[in-house]
Amino acid sequence: MSQPLSLTKKNTELWQQYQALKAKTPMLFPTEGAAALGVSEFELMLASPYSQYMGDQCKAVLQQFENFGDMESIVRNELAVHEKTAPYHNLKLGEKMGLALNVGGLDLRFFMWQWQHMLAVTDTSRADKPSYSIQFYNAQGAAIDKVYLRELSAETIARWQAMIQEQQQTVNNETLTLEAQEPLNDWRYKALSEEERTQLQQGWQAMTDVHQFHSLLKNLDIDRASSYHQAPEQMTQQLDISAVEAVFEQARDAKCPIMIFVGNSGLVQIQTGTVQTLKRMGDWFNILDKDHNDFTLHLKDKALAQLWSVKRPTKDGIVTCIEGLMITASVSLVCSVSVLKARLSLKHGSKLYQRSSKRIHMQKP
Repeated sequence: MSQPLSLTKKNTELWQQYQALKAKTPMLFPTEGAAALGVSEFELMLASPYSQYMGDQCKAVLQQFENFGDMESIVRNELAVHEKTAPYHNLKLGEKMGLALNVGGLDLRFFMWQWQHMLAVTDTSRADKPSYSIQFYNAQGAAIDKVYLRELSAETIARWQAMIQEQQQTVNNETLTLEAQEPLNDWRYKALSEEERTQLQQGWQAMTDVHQFHSLLKNLDIDRASSYHQAPEQMTQQLDISAVEAVFEQARDAKCPIMIFVGNSGLVQIQTGTVQTLKRMGDWFNILDKDHNDFTLHLKDKALAQLWSVKRPTKDGIVTCIEGLMITASVSLVCSVSVLKARLSLKHGSKLYQRSSKRIHMQKP
């Protein structure tokens, strides 16, 4: 366990250290700033003079978001940031799972056991442009979702602040201790036995719903990357990382609707529709479609470990996804793009299908 964090006294020294880093790098966001300072993002934002701890009743707060009109939800992981503005609709939250079904709007999949802490952040550093957000974190202090109020009438802001105050009254403790991060071990490719490989390939071909894929991996205790190397022929193809831009450019030029998934430990956010404005800025490839459909994607594509074209059978036909993976101690899905309606020219031999490595067949360590 980490050291207890005070909920009544701000860690001004930590916040000043972050501000000093921001003075040198103005675009240093809290996620990167926390990593640079060796703390969790929750600990850094708790130190902010603009934050208030709201407790752990995340579900109760989420269920009130339908009353606030347009909200901006920012979901990110280490390499991707998915930003969407829309109202919350059709929100259904259970004890462990939840969803908000709104294709083209806020389309969300919740892993509720991960939602452990909330901060209200009322940033008045710019008098002409105050921002109001509630930020959700897991037990280790990693950000799950940051939700910004976008309808800024006096009446809406008053209701927002009343909701925050109501939650603050449920907080009785003066300190909080985050769970320690799990130790990192090097990821290792898992080679299946012949029997297991047959089970993987037959199970893959028998799928009638893409969600069955997760159960297939769980039953074989195998990660995505290892499974893709051992999938049925023609079902997976490893791509060159540079193909990321080609995927989005082809989707834009063909006006092809796509689904873009970005997630973390507690939430997956999905954007469905066409893309228009694509722009590279340094290490980040961006979709800047605020004016088109209130959606923005920032993807640090060059840092992806692997890029795959993956086909999965469903009762309605084959679903093709382009999936970017990050590999550290484990395999994490950074961003997934599913092709809808129109068919992109994902042909073998094209730029999109340059292999960065061949299928590998290794003995299990």
